Amino acid sequence: MLFIPLSFVVALLLLVFLAQGILSGGALQKSRLFQILIILYAVLSVLIGIRWGYGVLAFLPLQSILAASWASLAWLSFRSFVREGGSISFSKDWYHLSPTVLVVALVEVWPDPIDITLIAIYLFYGLALLRLALSGPDRLNAVRLSEAPRTHLALWVTAIILIAFAGVDIFISYDFRFMDGELSGMVVSLANVPALLILGIAASVIGQTVTEQGSELEDINSEHNMEPEDREVLARIEKLIEEKSIYQDCDLSLNRLARKSGITSRRISGAINRLKGQNVSQFVNEYRVAEVCRRLVETDETITSIMFEAGFQTKSNFNREFKRVTGQSPKDWRQEYPDVRYRP
Repeated sequence: MLFIPLSFVVALLLLVFLAQGILSGGALQKSRLFQILIILYAVLSVLIGIRWGYGVLAFLPLQSILAASWASLAWLSFRSFVREGGSISFSKDWYHLSPTVLVVALVEVWPDPIDITLIAIYLFYGLALLRLALSGPDRLNAVRLSEAPRTHLALWVTAIILIAFAGVDIFISYDFRFMDGELSGMVVSLANVPALLILGIAASVIGQTVTEQGSELEDINSEHNMEPEDREVLARIEKLIEEKSIYQDCDLSLNRLARKSGITSRRISGAINRLKGQNVSQFVNEYRVAEVCRRLVETDETITSIMFEAGFQTKSNFNREFKRVTGQSPKDWRQEYPDVRYRP
């Protein structure tokens, strides 16, 4: 009976996710970085299956090179969500090719330190992603506000898995040195392969959230303390949202909000964070929830129809945000509070 490693199945699933994302016509169709990232995950999964499923070592050099490449590509993919005067470009970010070039050189001339090099690469980019995640969802200002929490979660997942990969590689190195690699195959099957599937799912989902490719307004005062102007900034944003109802734009991002208001995304985020104790996504979603509450009372439209018209894109995000704001489900709200008008 033909033995098919689990990692082959994972690779197939990743390619299916990629194909679905591209054929659906979503933003993944234009997100080249995430397309390449998913393909890398799939190829690595196949190579892992060849190595540990069939004991073939011929592709180990290629596996090491791709392992170095995906870490830096994951960083660039998430970094592309942060627009501060420009997007990812070779002229600015060429040095992120250095890990791959280094591993290629080691494969050719000195293979011994490849393992420790990969561990260092995983830790470096894992910590870089972790630092980006700690700055909060508003830092991802090129992402739709409705998708910012999910993208931020995917960022956390990728950062943690990268750091975990470093730990797994340390264990495998120890296992080969002191226990002849007895546990390495099991560890790879239980850790690396499922992790690649999770990473691929995350990449296929967040690859559909990019909305902006341009740069934001130049923040000439970014180094100064803008807190005295926070109330003015918040008042301008609230006026824009209330008068123009821009919360109904399902593609609204922090960058788009910045351009419409003439205020930099950093100042908008800072003002809302300090005065409201919220991120921008939560702030805008409260206006969306208020619109949903009004329509639930004043119309007989379906909840799904109201959800889309208010600016929400997915039911999961809508239900989560509606319950966060009102403490109830939309259905319970309509039945229990027919005369209540919620205001943010």
